[in-house]
Amino acid sequence: MSKLLLAAIIGAVLIAGVALGPLLSGQLQVAHAQGKTKKVLLMAVEKPVQVAPDNVLHPGGIWYNAYTFNGTIPGPVVSIDQGDTLEITLKNDGKAIHSLDFHAGDGTKQALSGNVKPGESKTWTLNGKYPGVFAYHCGADGLNGVWEHIANGMYGGIVVHPTTEKKAKEFYIVFSEIYNSADKGLFVGTNGTTGSFDMGKFLAGDPDLVLTNGMAHKYVPEIGGVAKIVLNKDAKVFQAKPNELTRWYIVNPGPNQGVGFHFIGGIIDVHDGTNAANDGYGTQVRGEETWWIPAASGSVIEATFPNEGIYVGVDHAMRDVLKGGAFAVSVTQNSTADDHPPGTWVPPKGSDKTGGPSMSEAEMMASNMTASNMTASNMTASNMTG
Repeated sequence: MSKLLLAAIIGAVLIAGVALGPLLSGQLQVAHAQGKTKKVLLMAVEKPVQVAPDNVLHPGGIWYNAYTFNGTIPGPVVSIDQGDTLEITLKNDGKAIHSLDFHAGDGTKQALSGNVKPGESKTWTLNGKYPGVFAYHCGADGLNGVWEHIANGMYGGIVVHPTTEKKAKEFYIVFSEIYNSADKGLFVGTNGTTGSFDMGKFLAGDPDLVLTNGMAHKYVPEIGGVAKIVLNKDAKVFQAKPNELTRWYIVNPGPNQGVGFHFIGGIIDVHDGTNAANDGYGTQVRGEETWWIPAASGSVIEATFPNEGIYVGVDHAMRDVLKGGAFAVSVTQNSTADDHPPGTWVPPKGSDKTGGPSMSEAEMMASNMTASNMTASNMTASNMTG
């Protein structure tokens, strides 16, 4: 080969390297960004929790002997990017045998923790292979009692952000059911008694309450125009700006019934599954009114609200609205990027945060979660922001 030809080849390679360098560098950065390892600590904690506020429907409020992850119903949202590795630690601070089933895991070694006895912990990993929102829940003692552990509150959602996801204001919402032995029905309540799982009501498919993020009517201050009924004097509603793209990660752990999700006054786009390239959400429908989310499933719902006002997200089965399955969205120009109700913020695509703790620092300390464990599992106070 002549020196002139060799020099020409080398020159062409160098020119191509200069031209393609930024692209190749960007590809490496993207690959690195999609390959993070994130950690989350989920603690099985058995404790009484309030599942309905004090109102005319539930005099005195409703309390329930719950099984929880990290102290609340639901467990915290877990957020990763497609291609990330999630390291999950389940620590059992309860008295029963608990376990975890992550529906985002592909294969039993990724999806299932296996039994974790009281006082023990177990760590395993899963890969964010498919984008979407997926349920996770307790699997009890090798499925023995799984129905009760889910009904008692041991569930949550994991978000896997696709590589092509557009920026939006994002929210975490979990609809679920309570079957309460102490609940005597509407306008009666429990007379101050903290209830437990009722197998008869469960088998009959007759929940006492439908919860949104752990409480009936948690985000609904009142209903009625002329004849108003106060449902939750402490409610903090969701907020958005007119024409702002909002994304709702709607999870329905059940344990029994589906959710017919609808925005009163709004139109939705629905994303379930992935696209053919597996780099974005699969789009089921655009311009839909109501979408069915079966038990143990989740859907990504997008909506833009065209004008100011109050919109209401509901499970459109009317009995479920009465039992608590609704939340209010206030659409105003005053909305900000960080005005999410506590526990509903989702770490966005590209974030180093996995989520945030869903119980107070005092409760964490009472549950023997050390500061080092909190840091190691990305559950620091900074992860609560947003």
